[in-house]
Amino acid sequence: MTVPAHGGRLIHRELSAGDRARRESEVDALPKLRPALDDLYDVQQIAVGSYSPLEGFMDRATFEGVLTRTRLPNNLPWSMPIVLTPPGPANAATIAGLSPGDEAAILDDQDRLIAILHLEEKFSPDRTTWAQATYGTTEVQHPNVADIQATGDVALAGKIDLVRRLELPTGSDEMTPDDTRALFAERGWKRVAAYQCRNPPHTAHEYLQRLTLEREDVDALLIHPVVGRLKKGDYRPDIILEAYRALVQHYHVPSRVHLAAFSITMRYAGPRAALFLAIVRKNFGCTSYIVGRDQAGVGKYYDPYACHKIFDEFPIGIEPLRYDEAWLCRKCGSMATMKTCAHPATERVDTSQTRIRKALSEGQPLPSEILRPEVAEILRQPNVTQG
Repeated sequence: MTVPAHGGRLIHRELSAGDRARRESEVDALPKLRPALDDLYDVQQIAVGSYSPLEGFMDRATFEGVLTRTRLPNNLPWSMPIVLTPPGPANAATIAGLSPGDEAAILDDQDRLIAILHLEEKFSPDRTTWAQATYGTTEVQHPNVADIQATGDVALAGKIDLVRRLELPTGSDEMTPDDTRALFAERGWKRVAAYQCRNPPHTAHEYLQRLTLEREDVDALLIHPVVGRLKKGDYRPDIILEAYRALVQHYHVPSRVHLAAFSITMRYAGPRAALFLAIVRKNFGCTSYIVGRDQAGVGKYYDPYACHKIFDEFPIGIEPLRYDEAWLCRKCGSMATMKTCAHPATERVDTSQTRIRKALSEGQPLPSEILRPEVAEILRQPNVTQG
């Protein structure tokens, strides 16, 4: 089964070798922007098709339509604003001199040319409306609301051309939608479920993965952790990948599971983020998408099952596989949910990442009943979380 990209066509905005050389030779004559890392991640994902049908950064009408209707101008469901708002005085001075129709060079922090922006519009997004509509709050304690407050005052809309891919620490673990689609075809996987994560696996994660692999309508599983910029206290990308490699190697059937990295800045937007992350996995060629409890949530900002309900309101052409909260039941002697276990909460073993992080921060033994020993060994390394 070939899954069409969101909108029907997988976008490619990466220049050929010849065009790359030409644009490199022209860079000195172009206005230069040095955006935040978040924006550089988005530039690359737009170019390789992960964000299809987007070909660049949103204009005002598209941005406001996503905030108010959760749809693009053509009525296609889309839940996350993708805007370019380079911060800082140097960028502001460059932006002031730009007009629609101009081109600008997008550079990384080493002044390497990453992409060319074809400017179509400049506008000033309202940060309060942006935060409230996307994240359901304007509290700066929410990590992404704090990010919005740190953006530049002006958004730049227009298509981009990728000149050079980012030098990512994930290396060969990073895959594009073309890569995963080719892999699925090579292995004969017609029905692939995507598993979104941003933490090392514990037994509740593994349980959902195994339930999915038991389904007759699933040939294989793509474990696809977000390993770009996460929030303070989240695990380092290399730790997440190393832990999942251990799980796949020792506890999964390797011919039915593939691990790939996905470098973007994590949006902790609860249901809106769940919908966005599912749309992205559709572009990677997956036919279904695992949705657990409180996916992409942070703190107490979202109804834990709002991430399930949003797929009823916005069907996107990928099947959501909804799962309730899972725990280890002492009485059952196995993983369970409300659908399979009637024992009281006192029999449940806490399988939260909060418990694991607390043990790490306090130097206490890691809970062996919810962590595979190979994963626990990786988490015992020093400084496994981000500062």
